[in-house]
Amino acid sequence: MPKSSHKSNSVTSVQSKAGSRVLRLNVGFLLKEGVGYSREFTFDEPFVQVADDLTVHNLAGSVTLTRTPQGLYAQGRLTGTVDNECARCLDHYEQPVSVRLAELYHYPPESAPPDSLTISDDVHLDLTPVVREDFILSIPMHALCRPDCKGLCPQCGANWNEGPCDCRDEAIDPRLAPLARLLKPTDDDDKEAPDK
Repeated sequence: MPKSSHKSNSVTSVQSKAGSRVLRLNVGFLLKEGVGYSREFTFDEPFVQVADDLTVHNLAGSVTLTRTPQGLYAQGRLTGTVDNECARCLDHYEQPVSVRLAELYHYPPESAPPDSLTISDDVHLDLTPVVREDFILSIPMHALCRPDCKGLCPQCGANWNEGPCDCRDEAIDPRLAPLARLLKPTDDDDKEAPDK
């Protein structure tokens, strides 16, 4: 649980909690403060189950919550890594992810505009939905374990990042067979041209 403090612009270190609750902050003390009061929450978690479809390792960063007439304004940056599969070699690797927060959370929730972010009646601000969405969006569609990944051999499936395989690319599209014959050496090619 965050430590309470009555100093403006102070820093709170978020302690470990199970699952995504690490991103659910008790902000009751902030809502009692005047407009302009702020508090920074820092995160340093080795493992966070953000949602059923997203587990983040090494979650780090900070979020500053500032009291506004509408509720609380959240601003900050969080980073981490997720286990991902390379699109070329299919190896698993740690994919860096990040999110920049700049969101207004309304309180009380019943006075919030439609489709806006709100603080629950039990005065908890849940960063989970926004963080989950932005982390997922920061994962590349064509993710690679490294920029120069060589991929897999299409014949034997060997990982070319670990070294070459013994396969020879002899499969030729039948439509290109006539061109392939032109590239084959002939007996004439083996004869050395006479010296001039």
